[in-house]
Amino acid sequence: MEQRPGSGETMRRIGLGVGLAIGMGVGVALGVALHNMGTGLALGLVFGAAVMVLFTWAGTRLQRDEQRRRAEDGPEAATGHGGEDARRDAVSDAEPDQPSTDSRDAGA
Repeated sequence: MEQRPGSGETMRRIGLGVGLAIGMGVGVALGVALHNMGTGLALGLVFGAAVMVLFTWAGTRLQRDEQRRRAEDGPEAATGHGGEDARRDAVSDAEPDQPSTDSRDAGA
């Protein structure tokens, strides 16, 4: 089963593209306003890099908060159920080469 990336990871991934796009847009606008496209693009890319850093910082912060929340909720919240099923999942994760208890009982 594929897991969807969390909001923090998604924000970190799109930060580069958004930063470059905003930087180029601002750079072209500054270049036209200053009548010097090279200077405008350079300033725009600096602005875009700042936007990229902000997206990365915010994404890292969100990702840390999500991980902290998952750790505080425990295994019941991560698996969606508690009790014996959670313990069986924990054992099967710890020993991946061992047959599950259901498959051992089926052959007997």
